[in-house]
Amino acid sequence: MCKDCPHRSECINGKVSARTLEVGVNAHEYYEYSQRAKTQDFLEKYKNRSCNEWKNGEMKRFHGLDRAKGYGLRSMGMQARLTALAVNLKRIAKLVSSFLLDILKFFTNKGCLIYFY
Repeated sequence: MCKDCPHRSECINGKVSARTLEVGVNAHEYYEYSQRAKTQDFLEKYKNRSCNEWKNGEMKRFHGLDRAKGYGLRSMGMQARLTALAVNLKRIAKLVSSFLLDILKFFTNKGCLIYFY
């Protein structure tokens, strides 16, 4: 193969008569990914990736998504969905509490008394 190659002088020098290339099992997939990573569509999606990564980190670090609690993909999928539900409920509670706090501040600044039943 190397005898007829036009790049022979660039690859082979000295006493070596041939060059050995080791290609991994996943080399084709890596090549496809590297080609896809150069497209404009991929780059646009990659920009938006940082918007979600911090939330995934929170679910992993603080809500137990770093370790599966059961066996199998089905169990892990259920755990991921329940973790996402917990994080969403936490977000809703934060929004509602800040909304109620704003209402409370508004009425107390007006001199109104607020009674809770």
